[in-house]
Amino acid sequence: MVVRPPDPGAPVRVRAPAVDLDAPVVAVGVADDGQMAVPERIAEVGWYRYGPAPGAPAGSAVLAGHVDDSVQGLGAFADLGALRVGDEVSVDGPGGTTTHRVREVRVVGKDALPVDELFDESGPPRLVLVTCDGPFDTDAGRYRDNLVVVTDPAGRAP
Repeated sequence: MVVRPPDPGAPVRVRAPAVDLDAPVVAVGVADDGQMAVPERIAEVGWYRYGPAPGAPAGSAVLAGHVDDSVQGLGAFADLGALRVGDEVSVDGPGGTTTHRVREVRVVGKDALPVDELFDESGPPRLVLVTCDGPFDTDAGRYRDNLVVVTDPAGRAP
């Protein structure tokens, strides 16, 4: 008989003390353009509900948030680029708090974003944070790049 770890459940809050991040997390799916949806309220962070949750035994749990908005101001992930290797990111869920350590912070062009890698549902567990970065392209109405933060699990607290 195979014993599976308990499902960590949907995340409800993400925190990264090094960059003063403390934001609610909401479940999101896929937008009309086929990309991961993000919350309309920029103070919230979206969790890709079709993938693993933070604390799952395998695969990438993906959280995406806004840097800013011309009407709403600075977003939850405004300072994400200031995270450094080793910084702590914690996610609260019904099963407790999972703690992660930043392994990598990188900027990737939107057209070169390694979607299959970032949304991998197998392999070692990890938490991936994604937001916009680089110069704002006024013609396209979006930032040119994405900022990707990859973290590894550091433990779980009840």
